[in-house]
Amino acid sequence: MKNIRTKTVICLAALLPIMLVSCSKNKKADTTKQNEIEKVQIESAKSEEIDQIYDFTSTIEADVKNYISSAGGTRIEKIYVEVGSHVKKGQVLVRMENTSLATSNAQLDNIKTELNRIQALYKSGGASKQQVDQIKVQYDVAKRNISNLKQNITLTSPISGVITQKNFDNGDVAGAQPILQVMQISPVKLRFNINESFYNKIKIGMGVTAKVEVFGDEEFNGKISLISPTIDPSTRTFYVEAKFSNGNQKLRPGMFGRVQLNLGKANKILVSDKSIVKQSGTNDKYVYIEKDGKVEYRQVQLGRRINDRYEILSGINDGENVVISSTTRLKNGSKVIVVK
Repeated sequence: MKNIRTKTVICLAALLPIMLVSCSKNKKADTTKQNEIEKVQIESAKSEEIDQIYDFTSTIEADVKNYISSAGGTRIEKIYVEVGSHVKKGQVLVRMENTSLATSNAQLDNIKTELNRIQALYKSGGASKQQVDQIKVQYDVAKRNISNLKQNITLTSPISGVITQKNFDNGDVAGAQPILQVMQISPVKLRFNINESFYNKIKIGMGVTAKVEVFGDEEFNGKISLISPTIDPSTRTFYVEAKFSNGNQKLRPGMFGRVQLNLGKANKILVSDKSIVKQSGTNDKYVYIEKDGKVEYRQVQLGRRINDRYEILSGINDGENVVISSTTRLKNGSKVIVVK
C-alpha cells in the first residue's frame, strides 16, 4: 500500500511541470489574441454648411484680337511698329505703296474735267441729260475706288492694344496672310467649362478669382461676362467667360490660369485627413468605418481639402464613426478597441 502511494506521488510530481507549462502556454495564447485587437481612435463624421468653391483651369485670352491686312499683291512701303509695341486706336501701323493711288487720282481728275465740260454743254443745250448722268456715274465709281485704295494704303489699328505678330518686312508684297496682329489685353478673359448641374447658379456679373502659375499665390479678381446659351451634349458642360480688368497688364494671353468660383453654401460631410487611405496602384480613396468593435473598409469620393479635413462627396453617412489612427495596420473586418 505504501509503495502504491509513493508511486502516485512520484507520478503527480512528474506531471506537475507539464501542467504548469501547458497553463502558461494557454495564458500566453490568450494574451497574444488580445494583443491582435488593434486600438484605434475614431471621429464622428458630421455634416456642416460650407462654401461650395470649385476650381477650373483655363488659358488667358485677349479680349479682342484683330488682324491687319491689305489687298493682296500690294507692296509694303513701311511698317511702323514691332512685336510688343503698344498702339492706340486709329494709330497708323503700315503704309503700302501708292502707285495705284496716284494713277487713280489722275484718272479721277480727268473724269472730273470731263464732267464739268459735259455739264456746261448740257446747260447750253449741247449735251443730253443721259450723257451727264453717265459721266457722273464714272466719277462716283472713281471716287469710291480711291477711298478703298486709301484704306488699303494707310492701315490703322482698330483697337488700343499690343502688336503680337509681324509676318512681313518693309518691301515685301503682302499676300493672304495678315501683315500684323494686334491684341487688346486690358481687359483679358478666361473661358472654362462647368457641369450642367450648376447652370442655374451661374449669373452674369458673378465674381471669380484667378491665380496664374508665374505669379504664385497672387489673386486676380474678375467677373462672369458671358454664359453659353447651350449645353455640350458630349460632355454635359457649358462654357462661361470671365473678364479681368488687367489694368497693370500683368496677365498675358497664353498664360495658364486657375479660376475659383464660389457657388454658395451647402451641407457636406467633413472628415479628418488622417482617416483617408489611398489604395496602392490606384487613385481610389478609402476610410475605415467602426461599428460594434469591427471596421469596414469603404471607398469614398473626395471633394476639396479644407485645412486638415476633406469634403466627402459620397461613401459616408452623417454620424458614422470614422477611424483616424492605426489605419495602416487594419483590414476589412478587423476587430478593434476604441480608445481616446
